[in-house]
Amino acid sequence: MGIAVICGSSRKNGNTEALADQLIDGLGADKICLRDFHVRPVSDFRHSETRPYYPDDDYRDLLSRVAEKDIIIFATPIYWYGMSGLMKNFIDRWSQTLIEKGRDDFTQQMSRKTGYVIAVGDDEPHIKGLPLIQQFQYIFDFMNMTFGGYIIGKGNQPGSILNDSSALFSVNELRQKLAAYEKRRKV
Repeated sequence: MGIAVICGSSRKNGNTEALADQLIDGLGADKICLRDFHVRPVSDFRHSETRPYYPDDDYRDLLSRVAEKDIIIFATPIYWYGMSGLMKNFIDRWSQTLIEKGRDDFTQQMSRKTGYVIAVGDDEPHIKGLPLIQQFQYIFDFMNMTFGGYIIGKGNQPGSILNDSSALFSVNELRQKLAAYEKRRKV
């Protein structure tokens, strides 16, 4: 078991990834940058008479990596007051997994996980990012996951998140909590 960090930024070394890196520094986390994988959009077969077709892409491998972990940290820039398209696309594919044969235990697997959210934006993110946090709360509720909390940071220019002392303080507190979790896990 352990920690997975799912980075939804399309920009390598952007502010969201920088804040996530600050969080997992020194931890044994599995960092997954969605931009480095090919995950096709979901095709909704819930009400179809035809047999579902699920694309052969990186989604199943990524989901297996996430399924192995107890803690999932969703790190996304705030794009148009919501999560990034990469992140949304990955989570949308959960609809496929919910009805896919051989994945009957998906909801049960996810219900044993704790989810956290890291979100970074520039346009009053502590206010305008709250609907994004609420969206994740609803996702976690639907999957019966524990919502561990969130960190919202302010940043736009490359590296500017490192000037957000409040976000860095919150990341440090959460890193200590996650380090204690890892220590307990090894005992």
